[in-house]
Amino acid sequence: MKNKIKWGFLGLLLIAIFSMTLMKTPQEIAIWLTMITSQVKIYSVIMHILFLTVIIFGLCFKKIRNVLFFLFIAFLSLFATVISVKYMIVPNIMIFALFFLLIVNAYFRRKLNFDLENSSTVSLVFAIIGFVFGFWYLHWVQSPVLLNALIYSPLGSINCPTMVTICGFLCLTKKPRSVVLEAIVSLVTLYFGFFGLFRLGAYIDIALIICALFLIFRLGSYCLKE
Repeated sequence: MKNKIKWGFLGLLLIAIFSMTLMKTPQEIAIWLTMITSQVKIYSVIMHILFLTVIIFGLCFKKIRNVLFFLFIAFLSLFATVISVKYMIVPNIMIFALFFLLIVNAYFRRKLNFDLENSSTVSLVFAIIGFVFGFWYLHWVQSPVLLNALIYSPLGSINCPTMVTICGFLCLTKKPRSVVLEAIVSLVTLYFGFFGLFRLGAYIDIALIICALFLIFRLGSYCLKE
């Protein structure tokens, strides 16, 4: 009964969040996201440097990898929440605050375990997709896009690059996994992938759809075996 109440609450919360994203026109959303991206350039540079540092240290030092990766995705979610509060983007506040709570809960329940050595090739491929297009998000930045996205893409500030990066890290987790965390992150990412692709014309958001679908299928397989 408790489990049904939890999933019912989360389901209603997601419906409310998704409904709020439809309250503004695509043009209004595009103007807003472009403006935010241009105003958080210094923060974006810092996040890119931090991202590379975490990946390098995580690859080199296995003993601290779990803590590093956990802290980074928790940090991404927390600061995306802070930026959403600053610009009063209510759906994003709810999304990233929820992500942060679920990530912290999963870690302290020992259900957020990163294992590169024993990850399947498929998991590594989808993780790399998440990392590449989170770090190098080819939208909302000024021309030249290919260059500026490497420096200023809004990782940790707006939805899509932040979500696909978190998905990339979750692709590297091993059992036992947090079903709630992976289900919520993948479903939200899938929704925003389709939203960005078809409503905002952000073709790069196909990366969100790909990573989210992988997590959903993997989670479904995991649940069927339990």
